[in-house]
Amino acid sequence: MQAWKREPQIETLAPALHQWYQADLGRAVLTIEQRLLSRALTDCFGYHLLQLSIDNQLDLYRDCRVQRCYKAGPAPLAGAANFVQCNYHELPFESDSLDVVIVHHVLEFAANPHALLRELQRVIVPHGRVLLVGFNPWSLFGARMVFGHWRRNSIWHNHLLSAARVDDWLQLLGFETDQVDFGFHALPIDGARLCRAAAGGKMDNQWSRRLPGGGIYLITALKQVSTFIPLKPRWANPAAVLSPLAKPSASVGQRSMKRQ
Repeated sequence: MQAWKREPQIETLAPALHQWYQADLGRAVLTIEQRLLSRALTDCFGYHLLQLSIDNQLDLYRDCRVQRCYKAGPAPLAGAANFVQCNYHELPFESDSLDVVIVHHVLEFAANPHALLRELQRVIVPHGRVLLVGFNPWSLFGARMVFGHWRRNSIWHNHLLSAARVDDWLQLLGFETDQVDFGFHALPIDGARLCRAAAGGKMDNQWSRRLPGGGIYLITALKQVSTFIPLKPRWANPAAVLSPLAKPSASVGQRSMKRQ
């Protein structure tokens, strides 16, 4: 995928997305996202967790068993001791140092999604996890996004990345997808009653989470490490190769002369 010709401004995008999460529809979507993340985080352990999100005011690692949790992003966050200001594709962390990374709607707005994924592959420890949340373009919610896709400072001016496409990119970088969950199968219509019903959890079960028509998706992937397997030698008996070569016996020629 090519980089944005005109990348959305994070200074404008972050407040707009935060304001959208305060509305009825945004709160319903965030509730389902938090529910999916909480379920996935129950299987995550380790020492260091990093959250990458456009809206840095969100706390998406509730009830997490990882000991230390951090946030990072280009938009400053005042008064947060665990926040690191940086670019998404240049994370100031050592290689193989993070056990879990939550990527919350960042890949869709990144100037170069491939560079961001490569950076994640660098900083995550072997067998560490990445939890990637995105809007599903192949859904009713995706149809709503199309209308605002061409407005630069709109929260819908994003890369329309499907779960299958992101899954392919992760596999190319050595990740193995553990599972893909979908959520918010309701109509993406603003309204307090409809949004409360959508976030109520009636459709949030194991069966509905496998339906690909949800407005959001959560990809849980593990970083795999290739192991070196030494090749076996072609010979069947190595000792035979190490033994000295047999020398021709002089008696053979002598016996042939006696017969003559």
